[in-house]
Amino acid sequence: MAAFHYNFAIICRVPNALANRSVGSDNYPKGLDIDKAKQEYETIREVLKNCDINIIELVEDESYPDCCFVDDTAVVIGNTALIARPGHSSRQGEVGEIRKVLKGDLRMNVVEIQNAKATLDGGDVLFTGKEIFVGVGKRTNEAGAQAVAEAFPEYAVSKVNFANCEALHLKDVFNMAGRNVMAVAPGPDVQGVLRQMQDVADYPYQVMQMDSRMATDMLYVNGHLIHHVRSEMGDKSYGTLDEKILWPRHHVQLTELAKVGGTIGSLAILITRTRNPKRIISNIQDEDLGYFTMWKRGTDAPLHLN
Repeated sequence: MAAFHYNFAIICRVPNALANRSVGSDNYPKGLDIDKAKQEYETIREVLKNCDINIIELVEDESYPDCCFVDDTAVVIGNTALIARPGHSSRQGEVGEIRKVLKGDLRMNVVEIQNAKATLDGGDVLFTGKEIFVGVGKRTNEAGAQAVAEAFPEYAVSKVNFANCEALHLKDVFNMAGRNVMAVAPGPDVQGVLRQMQDVADYPYQVMQMDSRMATDMLYVNGHLIHHVRSEMGDKSYGTLDEKILWPRHHVQLTELAKVGGTIGSLAILITRTRNPKRIISNIQDEDLGYFTMWKRGTDAPLHLN
């Protein structure tokens, strides 16, 4: 099965409680326009459908204000689903419904974290199609990263120190924009993490340097790239996509959800459900190379687009 090919996505409706009781609402005391936030969610749901994905939509739970950010609750690669243990205690109850869907409805191979001291947010786990990076820092600890390695022994799993990065999650500043293409946010803290990743990676990647975190927020699925609208990304980063991305694109607005830390990727658990489980492999071709700055290992210099 080719990497980044999915046939299901688990999503969850936006609860009213997100406006003023979510974890991220502490950083936005004015509260959200909850109706607008729900419209943003509905747009992403429709875009995912247009990318040939079957949607499994969960009803919102007002007891869990952040329940719409489902990506933090599980790490799914192939037919294996590792149930996460979110680093913020208020979110740990969210995994119950996700577990039921993954195990009961989709009949995935569900793996539980055994170490009681482990914490793991799915937003800290970046699957490149070839290997896995886990950001250890604010929400995910060493034991949580070890749980990822144990759940997916067929892939190289590399831990990177994310504690000194301003962002909350690894995927707030690193995302795959295509086969073998990694979008990277700006800032010396992010470049420090990038150098760690280059040092431990088993494979090279093409780097697409963006000029804001919001511009880095994207989701590559079934040969399509979902990203923010131009007004949110900025002209420069949007122009970078116009120039460099040769595959179909969909732009969405995420102004309200972003106020409480929401990202495009945080709103979905993408699933490759197969009858005969096989290792997911990258299908990078020679013609896919050459459009971006190449991944360089063992250098202290920041990477930029050619």
